[in-house]
Amino acid sequence: MWPTTRARKLTQQCSDAFSKRITRFAVIPSFECDFIRYFPEDYLHDYQSFPDQSCQFVPISEGLANVDVVILTAHGSDLSAPIWDLRQKLSPTTLLAVWLWDNHLGHMGNLRTALAADFVFASHKYASGYLINPASALGVHIPACCGQWTAEEASHFFEGCENSQRDGRLLVNYVDYEFSARSRLLRSLRSEVPEADVLLMDPDNRSRYFGKSRAERFQDWAGHKSTLILPVDADLSTRVFDALLAGQILLVPRMISDFDDVIPPHKQAGLGIIRLPNLDIPTIRSAIIEAEKAFDSLGPEGVRKRHRFVLENHMLVHRIQAMLQCLRAIAAKKLTITFAGSEAVPFGLHLSQPGK
Repeated sequence: MWPTTRARKLTQQCSDAFSKRITRFAVIPSFECDFIRYFPEDYLHDYQSFPDQSCQFVPISEGLANVDVVILTAHGSDLSAPIWDLRQKLSPTTLLAVWLWDNHLGHMGNLRTALAADFVFASHKYASGYLINPASALGVHIPACCGQWTAEEASHFFEGCENSQRDGRLLVNYVDYEFSARSRLLRSLRSEVPEADVLLMDPDNRSRYFGKSRAERFQDWAGHKSTLILPVDADLSTRVFDALLAGQILLVPRMISDFDDVIPPHKQAGLGIIRLPNLDIPTIRSAIIEAEKAFDSLGPEGVRKRHRFVLENHMLVHRIQAMLQCLRAIAAKKLTITFAGSEAVPFGLHLSQPGK
């Protein structure tokens, strides 16, 4: 049966790629983010000093002819045509993986993208089931991260504003998507909660933030003691890591499905993370007071702890490493690709541990 043959082929490609002394990989950020210049130009500068030296990062400028693994980011659009075009430039043995940053939205576009790939990694585990298909294998959960700055930049910018005075108002800085249920709350916060600094952007004009330099963007975050995490749906977004990197206290509603998987509950209190049972205005106002007290109580050491937590665990380089480790685990037969499904689970290529 073809899906079973496909599973064997992908397994063999992983084995071939990771049996080499050095596995060469490239990362291609999607053009979808070009308009806001989201990724730094040297977005994988950090990988040069990463402990795992068995994988070598290859800049796109050097060409892709001898690359073993190509990782693409995707952000909701149908990228199937660009992926098929890219395949014409790659060796037939090159593995092509897609990391979906917005799989909680744009389901049809994301599914078409997934069908053109070899492996798919979803940022939002709770919304990944629809991606299961017989052509590409759904990899391990690779959550969002801090991708706006390299680790070197982030450390430098943090040192420059570590001891600066911070605004005690709650930072509420969002793109105002009218289709999202959060839009009404954002506007209520702006009109009803003076202890919140509400800064909204139109989806078609994000220059208020992305028109700034990378240093100025970091200062935006580092200028406040706390921030409110408001998902578009129930998603764990990059802002969780941006805010912690800048040393902020987070107010996080319990509706965010993947949060406890990515930041375990036993670590949350030590980072000063405050969980919200609901998003009622009185609940948020009470939490703003609690957040300022927590920030002041944990002090400068708490600010540094939150910064280091992201710097050492949740930067772009850590997510790339996790994807490569997943593919290496398949090569080592620690993970198995199988074609399976049921009435409850879509038929497609699944990863499982042997014997389970």
